Amino acid sequence: MNKRILYFIQQAGSLMQMPRLHKRSLGTTFDTVASHSFHVAIIAYCISRMEKLSHQDAAKAMFMGLLHDLAEARTGDLDFISKNYSEVDDQKAIDDQFAGIDFGVDLKNLVNEYEDRKSVISKCAKDADSLEQMYQEWVLVWQGNKIAKEWFEGDFVYRVPNLFTKSAKKLALEMKKSNPNQWWWAEFVQKGINYKHLTG
Repeated sequence: MNKRILYFIQQAGSLMQMPRLHKRSLGTTFDTVASHSFHVAIIAYCISRMEKLSHQDAAKAMFMGLLHDLAEARTGDLDFISKNYSEVDDQKAIDDQFAGIDFGVDLKNLVNEYEDRKSVISKCAKDADSLEQMYQEWVLVWQGNKIAKEWFEGDFVYRVPNLFTKSAKKLALEMKKSNPNQWWWAEFVQKGINYKHLTG
């Protein structure tokens, strides 16, 4: 067996234990690099389909979402402040991460396509990365985090206008008009499906 595959799996697993560094600025965050990547993948698929991409292309965007921060198993996560002062050799981390694995070149090509940001698929995946960050802030806003509120409102000035896709912009605006619990409230309360649970 190629031990490089086991080591690769271990690296991915380490991201489940790595809190994202924005915790020092936002305080009450709840995400890890792994949970962030999972959510990016789901959002990337949704944006891609909203942009009329095929299931196959959307699945590729989803895959990019899963892999886009994998190099942080080696480089660590840098927050908005740190990125102004630190330089990380992401490409070396990517090259080293996939070296010696038979299928490594396929994964490396996906990550590099994401980083190049030239294809429509990669742009959908990057928009998903941005929206997932906004989601974190949005949840914290509804939990009373005033710092997250400033970030979230600032996103509509500095982040949303620069999103690549119309679909991502629409989702951001819908997010702003809703709340993080709207999905189950709409389904189980407003439709009356389980209204009896509220009345005993």
